[in-house]
Amino acid sequence: MRVRSSFERLLLAVLFLVAWATAAGAQAWTGPRTADGQPDIQGVWEAGPGATNAGHSLEEGCCDAEHNRMQNRPAEDIGLRQQIIIDPPNGRVPFQRWAAARRQEHLVNLDAPIELQHIEPEDRCSLQGVPRSNLRGPMQFLQTPGQVVILFEWVHAYRVIPIDGRPFAPAGTPLWQGDARGRWEGNTLVVETRNFRYDPAEYNKQPWLDSHGTFYSDALRVVERWKVVGPGTIDYEATIDDPKVFTQPWKIAYRIERLRQKNYEFLEEACWEGVSVRNRLEAGRLTRKAGKLRPHSHSEQ
Repeated sequence: MRVRSSFERLLLAVLFLVAWATAAGAQAWTGPRTADGQPDIQGVWEAGPGATNAGHSLEEGCCDAEHNRMQNRPAEDIGLRQQIIIDPPNGRVPFQRWAAARRQEHLVNLDAPIELQHIEPEDRCSLQGVPRSNLRGPMQFLQTPGQVVILFEWVHAYRVIPIDGRPFAPAGTPLWQGDARGRWEGNTLVVETRNFRYDPAEYNKQPWLDSHGTFYSDALRVVERWKVVGPGTIDYEATIDDPKVFTQPWKIAYRIERLRQKNYEFLEEACWEGVSVRNRLEAGRLTRKAGKLRPHSHSEQ
């Protein structure tokens, strides 16, 4: 009887510890707060290693075979999520049929450009838009009462996100970075962005969602969730919705980390549209003349 009693006490103690650990883990991280009581995320951050190549292709995500080949190294398993599209589960952008054909046209033109319009918008020094801007190097958060500001090192772009409840700008006010409104839900900064620049005639006169021709229409709506889970970690998720282009809303997710380098200062960033355009257009003409057209790809297949 005594043995059984001791065993029961031990079992209860173990169950208590497990329950306590689970509850402790479930509690939201509490850290520094701003003067108005919001989580203080000021400082310089950068998309984590699992998203380093996703700006090129959201579908291929991190560490694709071509990226490894270009750096003369074999493919390797470094424990990172290989795709950042988490919904749909197959990791593919859910294009409508007509949009998939248009995107394929973009990829062919990217591989053999013969007009300026065939060159990817980012390479023409255009702003990257949302959520792509988050994938291109360091970004600095600034917080003031009523707004969150994100500064990007790449081409010195910025986003001003009001969190004071003000309404969106009138529809038809196109912006390269879109019109954003945010709010805090506990430790999560929720940002909805609308009114993106859109050109129905030439889809490369607006930002793309990646370098692989992932375009959108004037119906694009992006909802981002920046969840602060620790002093140097943000779990980022974005839902991308455009019923004119995609068959369903789709999601990307990755981790954003505080830059470890102390007192980091942004480097001067200059972008010259003509730095390689002439050579690329000439190469594109030669490729087409030789009949070697193919879709642009970062894969080896």
